[in-house]
Amino acid sequence: MDRLIREWDERLLDPIIVSFRDGKFYVVDGQHRISAMRKMNHGNGVMVNCKVYSGLTYEQEADLCYKLDKAKKRLSLSQSTNALAESGTDPETTEIRNLVENSGFVWALGKSKGKTGEIVTTRALVNAYRLLGGAAFTRMLHLLWDAWQGDPRSLTAAVLSGMALFVKTYETEMNDRTFITRLSQTDPDEINRRGRADFSTNNIALRFARVILEKYNGQRGGKKLPYRFRG
Repeated sequence: MDRLIREWDERLLDPIIVSFRDGKFYVVDGQHRISAMRKMNHGNGVMVNCKVYSGLTYEQEADLCYKLDKAKKRLSLSQSTNALAESGTDPETTEIRNLVENSGFVWALGKSKGKTGEIVTTRALVNAYRLLGGAAFTRMLHLLWDAWQGDPRSLTAAVLSGMALFVKTYETEMNDRTFITRLSQTDPDEINRRGRADFSTNNIALRFARVILEKYNGQRGGKKLPYRFRG
């Protein structure tokens, strides 16, 4: 907001986009401009030009917000994905969100509250879904939950990338019960620390998948998984 105030030029302002729904007005686009104007007016109310739409549903408002922001090229990946998730117009985003929530997690989309089961990353999660497909993606989420009960340290982008590669590589060989038993005894911090310390490759997913494989094979007894990663 401070930058917006420093660079303020009323000649460049578009009307505030507002939706009138269920007897109330909702700002669709322009909330930051309103906040900036109030701050410049010492916290008092301000008069602004608005373009008001009526008859929009909440989902249509989210879709309009996404399209407006995309046209301005200011959306981050998390923001654009969140808008798509809220609008329900993108089948892939909607399915990912449903699978995540049905597995006990929350897809925070860049807005972390530090809660258990909160997945903040966007790109790594979408990539995992695209790599695995719905069924294996769901399996990966269940393994993560059963091993670490939603510990945020087990839900970093790097761990998710490594898990996706591990599940993809050993989908038909691994045993879920063995995975849960062995990995639940491993502190997620150790996986993060060792994955970051592996400088033998620039492939982050491979770094973390190697650590997961080692922990899976680490205890005596039981069937060991062979090394099948490319790299």
